[in-house]
Amino acid sequence: TIQPMNRPEFQAVVNSIASGNPQRLRDGTLFRLIRGLESKLFLVTSREALSALSSFIARDETSNAALRAVAQAAANTNGLSASKESEDICWQIAQVPGLLSAVVSKMSQDVDAVRLVNNLAANSSKAANLFANMPGSVDALKTASERFRLHSFGVITHLSRFQAIAVVLAQAHFIEEILQPAIRAADEQETGLSLEDEATIARATLAIGNLSFHTSGQSPELSRYALATISRVFDFSVRGETRGTITWLPTTVLNGAANLALNKSNASVLLEVGFATPLAHLILNWEPASGLDTLELSIRASERLLECDERFEEIWQSNILGALYAVRAQDVGSVTETADRLIRQLEARMDAVCMGQHPRLGQCSPLLLLDHAVLTMIVGQAFPPLFESSRSSLDL
Repeated sequence: TIQPMNRPEFQAVVNSIASGNPQRLRDGTLFRLIRGLESKLFLVTSREALSALSSFIARDETSNAALRAVAQAAANTNGLSASKESEDICWQIAQVPGLLSAVVSKMSQDVDAVRLVNNLAANSSKAANLFANMPGSVDALKTASERFRLHSFGVITHLSRFQAIAVVLAQAHFIEEILQPAIRAADEQETGLSLEDEATIARATLAIGNLSFHTSGQSPELSRYALATISRVFDFSVRGETRGTITWLPTTVLNGAANLALNKSNASVLLEVGFATPLAHLILNWEPASGLDTLELSIRASERLLECDERFEEIWQSNILGALYAVRAQDVGSVTETADRLIRQLEARMDAVCMGQHPRLGQCSPLLLLDHAVLTMIVGQAFPPLFESSRSSLDL
């Protein structure tokens, strides 16, 4: 449980840091006090303290302590409910003169430098683009990826959401030299992998989806294990729970998953490993405070998964249809229109089966030639669970 901020104590520590005294930084006091959202917002309002922290990052003797503290401030540990505040915090940090250039210079040596960039890029698109345009940032990221894979792959995942950056990363051969070898190694092992290994592979998989989409408009076929990691971390993200040491944001997973689902084989596996169930839950429980982009990405992922005809049993079991009904009942512009179109697409399957058994409309339908057992199987595939109770009333 995060304790309420002790404002007088935190104020004294921030003032000490702002004056250029690193003592409360070195002994870990600042890091320990940065926990809740209130403390993070309080810190970034002190430009003097942020400026001092930037200077401390550049100095070898205080670099790690400063990086740990600033990375903690940039971390969104509250999930979707704090997305707007986290975006503001990260943008304030990224704009501090000299801070990002100092961080770039430390990325090959200190995992907390990479963790800081990961948090900034995860929460603020402007901070992500600012980092990507720093001289030497791409080379520093590539070097860090060989030593600090977990957080480096997180940075790659977040940066790859933006087309211009994705092109740069693809041209620097991140897919074939960094990401694919990591997934291949995990595929060969599969069992006995730690939560950190799983998170690393999930991030690599999402990054490949993003990079491939922005450079070719397609997605390569990936392994079942790699795609299963996506489903697992997505389930945790929707429930607002950490997986290992990571707080996964649904939007991060959805963006990559929607791109991966452009490949029909990937879409089929994602449905098989249960991705659609947390997806439906997220849509059903969406609120405006969660951000429109969350709903837009959810509907985009749904649209691509619904193209996978051979997995309709998983689609029905997930209650995607019920989730789409909930979206259609709200007025959220083009998202509502897309939901309505997908509903009509799903309902068309039910309509076709019903019409096929109608004495007049279905007089030429092959359904009338099938025996009871086969027709029962077809009805089971055509109707979602919410219609199961009415199956006995169908004229079989």
